[in-house]
Amino acid sequence: MFTRKPGPPEACRPPVPGPPAPPPGRPRLRDGVEITQRPDGAGAVVSLPGGTYLRMGGDAVRLLRTLDGTRTPDTVLADWSPMLGRPRAAETLTRFAAAGLLDTGGALSSAAPRRLVFRKPAMLQLTLYQPDRLNGVLRSAGAVLARRPVIVAYAALLCAGLVTTVANAGQLHDAIIHRSPGTWLQVYATMIAVNVLHEFGHATALSYFGGRPRRMGIMLLYFSPAFFCDVTSSWRLPRRRQRAAVALAGVAVNAAVAAVAALAGAADLGGRRQYWWLVVLANAMTITFNLLPFIKLDGYLLLLAAVDKPFVRHLAMADARSWLSHRVYRRPAQPRQLDRPWSVPYGFGALVLPPLLITSALLSVQRFLWMGGPVGAGIWYAAVLLALARLLYGAYTVAFPKIPAAARPGEPDAGTDAAERALPA
Repeated sequence: MFTRKPGPPEACRPPVPGPPAPPPGRPRLRDGVEITQRPDGAGAVVSLPGGTYLRMGGDAVRLLRTLDGTRTPDTVLADWSPMLGRPRAAETLTRFAAAGLLDTGGALSSAAPRRLVFRKPAMLQLTLYQPDRLNGVLRSAGAVLARRPVIVAYAALLCAGLVTTVANAGQLHDAIIHRSPGTWLQVYATMIAVNVLHEFGHATALSYFGGRPRRMGIMLLYFSPAFFCDVTSSWRLPRRRQRAAVALAGVAVNAAVAAVAALAGAADLGGRRQYWWLVVLANAMTITFNLLPFIKLDGYLLLLAAVDKPFVRHLAMADARSWLSHRVYRRPAQPRQLDRPWSVPYGFGALVLPPLLITSALLSVQRFLWMGGPVGAGIWYAAVLLALARLLYGAYTVAFPKIPAAARPGEPDAGTDAAERALPA
């Protein structure tokens, strides 16, 4: 006969986790929250007043729309439980509240958006201007630029610029070889203005398609200065080609400037042939760098528009780490987070490019910082140590991989300009 061994007293036993507590008050949809149904019927894009965008499944949207402030949390859970079960219903309601979608009777934060924002892994953004004030002007400008005669003229300009560049490749080569520091400074000043127009290109395209650019400013991207335009509201655009057009609008400006500069260089306009060809080179380099999909710039936005799936970069890097961990450390193989055949090679590109950019930036500023004496040298060494620490952490994540945060519902795809969140369907 077997007897059951008595367990510890109730006070000593660990508590059994229960469903999360629902938010207090009578939950209702927060004022200013907008729900845009996706044209394919696969859920919707939900925008919050602060500029955050969330992608939600159809079932979650239907539940969210039922929150009108007339029922208590217990009543809501009772209505949802037959469909979801009590624990999942409580979890869904809690996630809605945590995402800032609900007004539960408490005080909602009314603080203005922060002007200085840090985004992982190495992006610091300072907002200087809110272009939504010019939304009507930008929309009108976009309507003019989208006319067929303008598009035909633009295509002809690009063709003429390309043919001129190829035909005068020798002049471009001579301008690069025999460049002068003074001319480079003039080109650098020109590119500052061109890159401002680049960002207004994004804003104009977004406004034309019905979105609202939130903010523009300057940023440090992997220790390199640059401009930015927040186009996260492009996730509300119903068609992929519209989101792709927003992503390409910036480099379209650079391409036009390069074409004009090529024609001016071939004609030796103003006797400034070297200057014009260096402007061509600078814009070509800008276009190439922006279209790289491995960092969160225009190329990544274009990739998101093509794939129509959030967290592509994050999931692909997780797949690359898992693949390397399995091959090198003989860890158990993990299922793919991104169901695409190019996931692993793309993930390796996304893992490798940022360290290369950081290394290049550190080498370029080394002489400048060391001119500042011990303080400048200390800043440079601190940056090097931080970069090495980040590299070691990356090696650690390969040796001990974990499920990516983006695979867990409710966590943001931190970034540029593609700040979206995922909630359960």
